[in-house]
Amino acid sequence: MDDSKRVAGLIRDYIARERISREEFAHRTRLGKSTVDKLLTGLFSDRTLAVVEGATGLALRSAPSAPAPSPLAEGPSIAVLPFTNMSADPAQDYLADGITEDITTDLSRLRWLLVIARNSTFTYKGRAVDVRQVGQELGVRYLLEGSVRTAAGRIRVSAQLLEADTAKHIWAERFDREIGDIFAVQDEITQSVVAAIEPHLYAEEGHRAARRPPGSVDAWGLVVRAMGLIMRVGRQQNEEARALLAQAIALDPGYARAHACLAWAVWWATHLYWWPDRQEGHREAMRHAEEAAALDPSEPWGRMMLGLCLSTSRQHAQALVELRATLELNPSFALGHTVLGWALLRAGHFDEAIAATGKAVRMSPMDSFAGFYTATHGLALLGARRFAEALPQLRASIAAFSEYSGHYNTLISCCGHLGLIEEAQPFIAVRNRMVPPLRVSAVRRSLDGFAHCEVFCEGLTKAGVPEE
Repeated sequence: MDDSKRVAGLIRDYIARERISREEFAHRTRLGKSTVDKLLTGLFSDRTLAVVEGATGLALRSAPSAPAPSPLAEGPSIAVLPFTNMSADPAQDYLADGITEDITTDLSRLRWLLVIARNSTFTYKGRAVDVRQVGQELGVRYLLEGSVRTAAGRIRVSAQLLEADTAKHIWAERFDREIGDIFAVQDEITQSVVAAIEPHLYAEEGHRAARRPPGSVDAWGLVVRAMGLIMRVGRQQNEEARALLAQAIALDPGYARAHACLAWAVWWATHLYWWPDRQEGHREAMRHAEEAAALDPSEPWGRMMLGLCLSTSRQHAQALVELRATLELNPSFALGHTVLGWALLRAGHFDEAIAATGKAVRMSPMDSFAGFYTATHGLALLGARRFAEALPQLRASIAAFSEYSGHYNTLISCCGHLGLIEEAQPFIAVRNRMVPPLRVSAVRRSLDGFAHCEVFCEGLTKAGVPEE
């Protein structure tokens, strides 16, 4: 009863100090008049007090005794704290709340990640919080927090990913967009945030698993360690990742993600000529992709790899079915968008390919796969004969991953189409020191059955690459 009187007194004092009516107070807090009347008689809920605190800056809730910490989830876990509305207009709260809810929903699609429900995280709305305390109260390893600001027809969303027990910053990014269709913008930002933080979560979990005693690492720990290596795309890392994934499958033969990631590692090694027999490498990748999809049809990595293997074997229609299903399972899967775009290009759907690969680049511009993302986007643009637009993407792919001869092939073709013969010559020289010398006939055989084969080979010829 004393606490009820204290809260009612603080609110009355606020109304008097601000010289506003009860109706104006109700409008300012966006509470109904009947709710305000109950507040002033000492009837309220903790949620109502949180709303009033957020709108007025009052400290209405007594400092509660520290709740018993929630048990920390065994696997990776995250809570998305309510994003703060930094705009001058309190009515824009709905935008911050909507982005928070959408990110929570999209993260929940990552089945390996435990995501705290919205009803629990929104109890922190409008409160200054201590990251470590929130992590203990919710029992999570990671917290995502952020803010939303709108002004002059633009929206800016800032977000940061934190390790809960140390408050260490893992990732931070800012997203600026024209408001336009606000719901479309909200969807784009949400997907970009989720796509950007997922690789960082994998990396952190991989580091965590690597610190555990050798005999205690389970299949999940082996897989996340392998994923961290895969994303670094180097040959040695690829070999180490394949060894870890083989261990994971030996521990748990029914683990779909392990089979899916091994399919990717084998496919990548084959694509970069690290696998001694390319046909055998593609068969091995397909075998693990089919196993992953059979074990768990809702595993996005498995469906993506099945689609990629089908595309590589020129089964274009089936490939697109699998890859579109991948993005229905996880719309924020940036790598999935790139692979879909690549398959669309191979099937001759150039405009759709550009849209898909472009979306991947926007969703995760700093991703460690950037050489792959920009190369595939540039390749889609080249396939559509948009050579000037392709050029900067292909140059960026070389800068991101200069050890792969295929990136040079595409850039050389683009230079040929644009008449940049002098620029192409040093790229030809560097590329020919890596693998057998570039020949148009070999590329034509490699790309036979893909819709962009002729435009690709035409550019190589213009750049001065010999036919035989």
